[in-house]
Amino acid sequence: MSRILDHIRSSKELQLIIVWTAVFVISLIHMLWAGIVLALIITFITIISLSIIYFMTQRMLVPVLLIKGKKGRYIIFSFILLVSLAYICSLLEIYTFQYFEVESKDKSHFIFALAKFLALSILTFAISNIIFFSKKTAEDKKQKEKFLLEKRMLEMRVLKSQINSHFIFNALNNIYSMVYFKAEYTSGYVLKLAQMMRYVIDDCETEFTPLAKEIEYIGNYIDFQKLRFENDKNIIFTCNVKDNVNISVPPMLFQPLVENCFKYAPLEVDPKSYVYIDLEVDNKQIRFTSKNNQPVLKNNISTKRMGIGIKNVKRRLFLYYGDSYSMDISDCAEYFRVELLIRL
Repeated sequence: MSRILDHIRSSKELQLIIVWTAVFVISLIHMLWAGIVLALIITFITIISLSIIYFMTQRMLVPVLLIKGKKGRYIIFSFILLVSLAYICSLLEIYTFQYFEVESKDKSHFIFALAKFLALSILTFAISNIIFFSKKTAEDKKQKEKFLLEKRMLEMRVLKSQINSHFIFNALNNIYSMVYFKAEYTSGYVLKLAQMMRYVIDDCETEFTPLAKEIEYIGNYIDFQKLRFENDKNIIFTCNVKDNVNISVPPMLFQPLVENCFKYAPLEVDPKSYVYIDLEVDNKQIRFTSKNNQPVLKNNISTKRMGIGIKNVKRRLFLYYGDSYSMDISDCAEYFRVELLIRL
């Protein structure tokens, strides 16, 4: 029984058939006192009349006149349609009664018939309008959702492409510098870059990638950065992922945050500089923390740091996770810290 009801709810055509069948049966029962043949004729006259009103309203009056702002014509033509059909049906009923020589129960048969058909016509007209606008509202909502989804997907691709191209540009610049200043490390650079490029080109084409691959990429990127310095003891990446965790994340989600640490920390000039990156994951949440010391002369670094990179991350987080994330940023004189929490 529940399957039948679900099928009826999902099928607009079946609902329409049930409604018209109910109208037919009610009209037939109402006229059975005059005989089955006469009752069938009057019922068919009623069904045809109401069908004309229904389809004229659905196909002509509302979409052609009302929707396009021609309200005056809509009212005039609707009035003419309802009154003329009620008048014609009333005459046909009177003629049918006279043809079969059946005496009416009402002395003012024509007035009674006209009032009956006019009431049915107005009711059908109202229901037709309600059905039309219900369908239109549902279709508009579906179209809007489709448009927003397409817009969201396009925006996601644009944001992701910005990250990918930005990373490649920086990586090539670093290798170019290494050729001149630390040529012996160039081969290591190229190897790490190849591993990361494989991730960017292959895995970043999908909307989500396994977290394990994202972690591997972060590790490669940090190793890539360590090659720039003789002493890397102050560059620490810790990762704590609980067993049996199978999570996927948007590709390159953490990359701008990690890259910012190496971009703004004075690792090359200050031996006490540090970069700490920590990632904790379980089945309910992802907690990412990055921290690095600030240069003595900041030179408006904070303003730059809060530019495209972090804005990009925030926008992607909102598109993918909505309100299920939080990001706390601490910008002090001594350090810059970002704590990102994603609730799964």
